[in-house]
Amino acid sequence: MDEKNTKSYRVGVVALLMTGVIINSFDRAALSVAAPFIIKEFGINTAIMGIALSSFFWTYVIGNALGGNLVDRFGSKAVLGWSAAIWSIFSTLTGFAHNATHIIIARLGVGAGEAPAFPANAKVVATNFPSSERGTAIGIYSAGNRVGLALCPIIMALLITNWGWRVAFFITGLCSLLWVALWYFCFKDLARDKAKADGPIVRVKIPWKEVFTNRALLGIIVVKFTQDFLQWQFMTWVPGYLILGRGFSTLKMGFYTSLAFAVAAVAQPMIGWLSDWLIKKGWSVNRARKTVQVVLQLLSATIIITGYSEDVGVALFFLVVAISAESTAAGHIWTIMTEVIPGKMVGSISGVINAIGAIAGIISPILTGVIVKVTGSFELALTIGGCSILVAAVFIIFVVPDLVPLDLGAKQPQPAGGDSPK
Repeated sequence: MDEKNTKSYRVGVVALLMTGVIINSFDRAALSVAAPFIIKEFGINTAIMGIALSSFFWTYVIGNALGGNLVDRFGSKAVLGWSAAIWSIFSTLTGFAHNATHIIIARLGVGAGEAPAFPANAKVVATNFPSSERGTAIGIYSAGNRVGLALCPIIMALLITNWGWRVAFFITGLCSLLWVALWYFCFKDLARDKAKADGPIVRVKIPWKEVFTNRALLGIIVVKFTQDFLQWQFMTWVPGYLILGRGFSTLKMGFYTSLAFAVAAVAQPMIGWLSDWLIKKGWSVNRARKTVQVVLQLLSATIIITGYSEDVGVALFFLVVAISAESTAAGHIWTIMTEVIPGKMVGSISGVINAIGAIAGIISPILTGVIVKVTGSFELALTIGGCSILVAAVFIIFVVPDLVPLDLGAKQPQPAGGDSPK
């Protein structure tokens, strides 16, 4: 490991990644909070709004696959900086929308910008952090996702209540651009710099045939997809559920949505630390990572109780439990990916896996909106979401084999530098 790669350096990197993820998730979730007001102003129904909410993922799916490859080729610093600028600008432009088509165009831009972010984050951790610290590092910066989702409802609710949803997008989108400068001036990718110093960085050829025939990666792909179905249902429809399904006021919705994601923000780094701690106490990587993941997935499925409970207090309790558990599971699956994917390929392969998972982000908001329009309630939609993550648990237990580093493309000549730390 580079002698400059000190504990303080890694702490600083995690702090930068976490703040970026907070902003990323805030801009991603902003439309879901504004959705009830846009529905009213534009005179559209929940099915049309579901399409608008899903449009983010149309470019996000494509962008993940391309973005992950760009991260491996040009490095996390350049790719993440440009992507953050793009999503911030398009988030700001949302405030100029005057119909559903305008909303969709803006969300396509936000999705394209945000697509490379998580592959870039995973690449930073896989190549600059030792394995024994990855669970904690990913848990901490992934908690930023939930911090952003916790801040978004209450901040957007306050902005919307005082100045309207358009001004809310102007303010939050422009503020997001400030992080781009912070990233550019503060982040130094030591692993990539070392690779450049050792010689020309040779592009690694990804053995895609091996990737898509490997049992571990195929299992993780299914887990990511079925798990993400519930994740995107939460991110796009929880505010709508509380306002349209439970009759909450704007500020009350903002409070309880923020509470659910705030609990997740606290839980995520704790669970990441627990996963690492179990390994340090003698558990195998396979046992520690899988046990944590399955428990989280089972807790996430309690969203089914929320859908059918007539008691608002019980419904809210299990909503908080399910969102917290699913949010933590969504971060922990990235830790699992860094355990099996070679460091030189983690951007490209994790990007493709995330892209496939994001297809669920296209399906989930639309299907939820249509179900609510047809049935007049959220019960069936939440049940489908809960069952989806149970499928993910089954695949972790019975399909994904032992979590060991894969020897992908072993016959290929390896480029100098960039190895993940031991």
